[in-house]
Amino acid sequence: ARGAEAAGADEQLVLGLLDADHGDPAAAVERLRVEWGRQPGTAVADALGWALHRAGADEEALEFATIATDGDKGGGVRSALYVFHRGVIEKELGRYGPARRHLGEALTINPYFSPLRVPEAKRALAELGEPPVEGPPD
Repeated sequence: ARGAEAAGADEQLVLGLLDADHGDPAAAVERLRVEWGRQPGTAVADALGWALHRAGADEEALEFATIATDGDKGGGVRSALYVFHRGVIEKELGRYGPARRHLGEALTINPYFSPLRVPEAKRALAELGEPPVEGPPD
């Protein structure tokens, strides 16, 4: 771990994302909460938000995804992956307008950002469909 960290890699972040997607999301949340306490930054906010989503805690996940993607909250890095994560979380929470916007933004930032996530983003957008014509409710 020290060699990877000395070379600039955040091993805890990488392992947390790996656990979130392919292992134990609850363990990923635990690992990434510790990392957030050690170095609260945009990359860790995104990873922790994604791990929380994968663990089923979407309300809290959205808080961290917002930190990672919203310039007013300290994030604002133009990352297709971060915005994709936020859009997926918003879709899960039934916030379809913001989900549609963020999933579309991810594909606009980089239509090739991930061979796995790009098809997921396109599928999610297709499921969401077009926004209602009548506009938002009063």
